[in-house]
Amino acid sequence: MTLLIDWDRERWLYVPGAFPWHVYPDEDAWVDTIAGAFGRASWTDAETGWLGDYLRGLRANNQAGAHRFAWLVDPRTLLVSVDVFDLPPDPSATLHDLTGSDGTAADAREPLVVDIVAAGLGPGTRVERVLRVPHTTAESLGPPQDELLAMVFWVFRSAEADVVVTVSHSEPAMIAAVLPEIEQLVDTIAPAPAAV
Repeated sequence: MTLLIDWDRERWLYVPGAFPWHVYPDEDAWVDTIAGAFGRASWTDAETGWLGDYLRGLRANNQAGAHRFAWLVDPRTLLVSVDVFDLPPDPSATLHDLTGSDGTAADAREPLVVDIVAAGLGPGTRVERVLRVPHTTAESLGPPQDELLAMVFWVFRSAEADVVVTVSHSEPAMIAAVLPEIEQLVDTIAPAPAAV
């Protein structure tokens, strides 16, 4: 199923999966345009250089081919990206298959599963998980400790597609800070009208 997503361009940046895309012939042109806009808004050269690296990283680690959106309001203080997956319908896949929602040994608490309704996709399910994951650096002192990884999934299933929206962050407060805006983004997702 083809999706229509009418995101707020002042809050979210769409991260293209391939180029050419719109007026941008390649990644460098896209990164230079965005970093240049922040530079004109008083960011330093060091900050715009960091932003360029961040944007390249967002593209490079999107191995699953999701529609990716990055929080654009101030990336210096809040780094959050949201992935939208438009999957073929699979009636045999359970909610656990899509989100791990029945809990695992890695869950720091029981997953929270809530029925929801989105403006464009209709009824669905939101799953919030907090996982314990091994520390990602060797810089910690003392015995090894786990980090927390917060994950939120929005799952919408139909005969045409399984649409899964996901966000994750090692600081749960980061997700909480933009959760209302993410919910608004989810509400803008809708199936494209069928061709006549």
